[in-house]
Amino acid sequence: MLNYYNAAKVLEELMLGLIEKKAAIPAHVTEDLKAGRSLANILRRKADDADIAAKTGLALESVEMNLLSLAEANLGADCAEAWQTKIIAAYNEDIAQDVPAPAPKMASAGVPKSDYWIRVKTSELADFRERSPDKPPEVYSLSAVEHEDGYTLIHGGKENVIAYLKEICEILRKVEEK
Repeated sequence: MLNYYNAAKVLEELMLGLIEKKAAIPAHVTEDLKAGRSLANILRRKADDADIAAKTGLALESVEMNLLSLAEANLGADCAEAWQTKIIAAYNEDIAQDVPAPAPKMASAGVPKSDYWIRVKTSELADFRERSPDKPPEVYSLSAVEHEDGYTLIHGGKENVIAYLKEICEILRKVEEK
C-alpha cells in the first residue's frame, strides 16, 4: 500500500519551496493538496477503504504533476527530478503501524448532530455524583463520555441537558453555601 500521508507532506514541502521562490501556485493545486491530506488522514483510520485510497491517489497525483511542472519551470530540471525522487521515496516508505491516526479534535466528536451537549469538569461532576448518586445522566435520558483532558461530555435532548445542568448547579451551590 502506498504511503499517501508521507507523500502529501513532501508535496507540501515542495509547494512551500515554490512559494518561497515566488512561483504562482494555482488555487486548484492548493485545494487538491488540502483534499489529499484530509483523505490521507482518513485513510490512516480506514486503511482498507479502497474508495478513499483511490480518491487520495487521484488528488495527490494531480498535485504532484502540477508541482513538478512548476518546479521544472521555476527551479530547473535537476531540482524537479530530485523532488520527484523524494516524492517516490515518500510513497514507498513503510506505513508505521505503531503511529496512531490523529484523534478527532472536536470536543463534540461522536455526538449526534441533533443532540445538545455541554462539557463539565469531571471533578465537579464527581462532587455532584457523590452528593446525589440517585441522579445519574441516564435518569435524564442523557449520555456521558469522560475525556482524558479532565472533562465529561454530556449530551442528549436540549431540555434534558438544561435540566441536568440545573440540578448539578443547585446541588453544588448548596455545598458551597455550607
